[in-house]
Formats: sequence, C-alpha cells, structure tokens
Amino acid sequence: MKKSKVEMVKDFIFREIKDGKIKNGQRLPSCREVSSYLSINKITVNKAYNELEREHKVYSIPRGGFYLIDSEERLKVVQEEVDFRTVKPDEKLIPYREFTHVMNKAVDMYKNTLFEYESSGGLSSLRDTLKYEFEKDGIYTAAERIIITNGAQQAIGLVFQYLFGKSKGKLLVESPTYSLALKLADHLGIDIIGIERRVDGFDYKEMEIIFKSGEITAFYVIPRHHNPTGYTISEKDKQKIAELSYKYNVLIIEDDYLADLGSRKGSMSIHYYDISKRTIYIRSFSKAFMPGIRMGAAVLPESMIEEVINIKHISDLNTSKIPQAALDIFIKSGMYEKHIKKVKKSYETKLKKAAKIVKSLSPLGFSWYVPEHGIFIWLHLPENIEAVEFEKKLKHHGILVKAVSEFFPEEWSKENNQKNCNYIRLCISGVSEENMDALATIISIMEAEEK
Repeated sequence: MKKSKVEMVKDFIFREIKDGKIKNGQRLPSCREVSSYLSINKITVNKAYNELEREHKVYSIPRGGFYLIDSEERLKVVQEEVDFRTVKPDEKLIPYREFTHVMNKAVDMYKNTLFEYESSGGLSSLRDTLKYEFEKDGIYTAAERIIITNGAQQAIGLVFQYLFGKSKGKLLVESPTYSLALKLADHLGIDIIGIERRVDGFDYKEMEIIFKSGEITAFYVIPRHHNPTGYTISEKDKQKIAELSYKYNVLIIEDDYLADLGSRKGSMSIHYYDISKRTIYIRSFSKAFMPGIRMGAAVLPESMIEEVINIKHISDLNTSKIPQAALDIFIKSGMYEKHIKKVKKSYETKLKKAAKIVKSLSPLGFSWYVPEHGIFIWLHLPENIEAVEFEKKLKHHGILVKAVSEFFPEEWSKENNQKNCNYIRLCISGVSEENMDALATIISIMEAEEK
C-alpha cells in the first residue's frame, strides 16, 4: 500500500534520527528544508510535524520550531549536570561588571567613613531610596520603618526573636513553606501550627478557626512566587488574609522575597491591603540580583522598630556599609531596574519552554504546576513513585532536584499522614534555557517508573 506524503515525512525524520543526524533535544529541519528536499508541500510537512507532536515524539516552541524528545538518548545520563536544586541566578545574569563599578564608586564616596560603624537600622540614603522603590509596588511606609538586613533570612530571624522571645503564642505557617524559616522557628523553640497552601490559596474557614482560637501570634506567609510550590495568592485572597488578621489581632509576616520578578498585572502585597499597617513586610535583593551580597530589607510596624534594631545591634552591630551604598547607587542609576527586566525576561522564557514541554509530553495523572513568573516548578508524583528515591534516580542521570519533606512542618505532616511528602521542587533560576530540555528526561523516567 502506497504511503501518504505525511508518512513519507515522518519516515524521513525517523531515518535522520537513526543515522544520528538529529539528536535528543535538537531542532528538527525546518518545514521549508524538508519540503524542498522531499518535494512535498510545506503544509504537509507541518501536518506531519504536528502528528509527531501528538505522538509525543517531538515538542514545539512558538516561532521556535520543533524539537526531538523521543529518541534512545532520552534516558542516558545527561552529559552536563543540570541543577534544578539550587536557588541561585544563572551566572550569565549576575551583573559583575556593573556591580564592580558601583562598589568602586561607593568606596570612593564613603572613603572618609569607610571603617566606621553604620547605624544598625541601615544606611539612611538606602532606606530613603527603598522607600520610593517600595512605593512603586504599593508598599507605603516611612524610611524610618525600613531596616536593612543581611538577607531576608536575617529579617525573618529578627522578627521571630522579637515576637516570640517573651511570648508563649504560636506561629502559623503554610504547609509547605520555606524550610529555613521552619528550622529557625524550631531553633528558637517556637510552637508551629500548619495550614495547607493550595494552588487556590487556603481554606479560609479553617484559617478563621485557627485565628479565633487566640493562640496565634503571627502568620508567616509567602504570597507571591511561593517557595517551594511557585504558587501566587489571588488579590481577593490577600484581602481576605488582611481582613482576618485585623479581625483577630494576628500579625502577618509577609515574605515577599521575589517581588521584583513580577506577577500578573495589578498584583499587590498583603501589606497593601492591611488597613492597620501592622503587616511585617520582608524583601530580598539576593535571589534575583547578587546572591553573595546578602542584602534584604524589612518594613516594620512603628511599635517594633526600636526593639528589633536593638536585637540586630546585639547580633551583628550593623550591615556592612559598602554593599549598602553600592546597592543604593545601583538602584538610583537605573541599573537595577534594567537588570531586573533582563532577569524577568530570562525566567519567563524558561518557564514558557517548561510549560510547553510539560503540556506536550507529560501523561495524564502527572500533576505539574508551572507558573508564568517566579523560579519554582512544583511536581506532584504518582503514589507509586517515592520522592526521595526519584530524586536519587534523577541524580544518576545528571539531573539534580529537591524532594520536599523538609518544607512541611513535622507535626502537620504526621497529622495529615504526609510523612513522606510525594512532591519534587524544581528551581529554574540557575538552569540555562537549553538545559530546560532536561524536563523531557524527567518525564521519560517518570513514565518508566510508572510501568
């Protein structure tokens, strides 16, 4: 029986794969090239390529062509290690040259006071600059209510010490949540209660019951670009959290560490919706900028300022002046805004590619969450695939991911029968666009495990 022209195109592609002319992750010849070589209409070639995509042999990128994924190479060890585990920017996105320039300028500006102690609250000019920067995001505050910290982690620690140093109250956290916040709370002996973080937010009836108990001093929450899930709470839900916290006198500790990476239009912070202005707002400049600089900031209620600065003074006297001055210059010069646009574009491009790969290849029953913004992808594994073992298997293939049991409060996991939480977190920040193809290998291994 004579083959159709569509089958002729597919046979041609299979021969090219067999001969090693098209390799795993490689772009297929353009429709124009195949059309010319086989003397077949371009529309027919495109139809054949679309069939290959439906058969999960290839995947497409809008205006970027078709790429091979279903070859024998899929399950081989990746030649270059692909690290979805570490939360750090791609080295190509770190502005070494620009920051070296502003560091030198900062040294020159402050050479007469270079070795003097700075205020524990932070460099006054940077606090003024951040006041206006935060206003662009709807964070309205006085410069005096901003303190500069050695990364967002220190800000969280200072707030925990202030709130729970003398209090017997409890801390409500999302489940899952930022693992180092859980470890810090445990270190400080803080009693923790968990509430499930879902793609659609929270069970607000449950939250109100917890708040109403009177046991909760504060609620630690990451509303945007959540670590580890990548979820972002809707505006309606942020307002609901602000209303409940006001009603039951619960402080909100809002960790908005990746706010600079953007969200949907009109996305605001919980702080924006808090009419009482008692929300503690925390921002980081490490994850999207210079991880080694360790620079963060916290906007505190007026009643907390003096005591939190005293705690900071006891722990480290002050944050180094030169990095603060350099960041101040970097923001004022417009370089920071330009840099963030570049970072956002890079991450959004990688997430679009990830979404396309997952949509094209992932079978039904595998639950992926790929956001439009941020740096995290969340994978819920089928029941018969154990997360820690799957993490080890991927490592054998040169792909590093993170099983997430440490992100769940221990007591919450026991109560909800999720001791071995079957999720995987993938961080795309340090992975190149080309290496995002490793997602196809992950899916292949998952399929093999299912069988």
